[in-house]
Amino acid sequence: MIVAENLRKEYSDDEVKTVALEGVSFNIEKGEFLAIMGPSGSGKSTLMHIMGFLDRPSSGVYKFENQGIEDLDDDQLAFVRNNKLGFIFQFFNLLPRTTVFENVRLPLAYTKISEEEKRQRVMKAIEAVGLSHRMKHLSNQLSGGEQQRVAIARAIVNDPSVIFADEPTGNLDSKSGQQIMEILQDLNEVGHTIILVTHEQYTAEMAKRIIKLKDGQIVSDERVADRKIAKNGLLK
Repeated sequence: MIVAENLRKEYSDDEVKTVALEGVSFNIEKGEFLAIMGPSGSGKSTLMHIMGFLDRPSSGVYKFENQGIEDLDDDQLAFVRNNKLGFIFQFFNLLPRTTVFENVRLPLAYTKISEEEKRQRVMKAIEAVGLSHRMKHLSNQLSGGEQQRVAIARAIVNDPSVIFADEPTGNLDSKSGQQIMEILQDLNEVGHTIILVTHEQYTAEMAKRIIKLKDGQIVSDERVADRKIAKNGLLK
């Protein structure tokens, strides 16, 4: 599904060059649950931005579903990003005085499907994160964990090929964080490819594979031997 070959990303500021990624290579198969770890400045956010079509590499090859990023113009990148990818962030980015239903519906605003199909998709996504009983509540009436669940529903309403989760538990208490990871594990079990960016080892160990970055390079790429499974807000 995803192929990265010798990815390099550098930034220039007043003729000073900063290398964020240097020679990063890996493959991701459909249905994987991958965690990307690394300290601040290791390049993990830069890598996620490239994989999520939010940025372009300075050099190297990045392919998504056999399509090279260098072959796509900005409009084509936006189409892939909106139709193939879902994003979950540390800060929920919800409209505060808008209902759960309308927040989840946002990605469907410019699609050509019927209003009834939009409604069905939204209800299915909200049900998937266990918030059907909160559908008509305003997002600012919800707890942090519930708001993140709304953000997940919004990310999956278009049935994306890949879900990118950037520090999705970073603003939550441990129990709410484990509930979010349980939802991500469940989404992975039904076929969604999940790419998680985190600095927390115990969160990364809920994935199936961990890539660790340091100074813009991969220092390890390993399967999780003793994977943690979240059920009912608890780890098993």
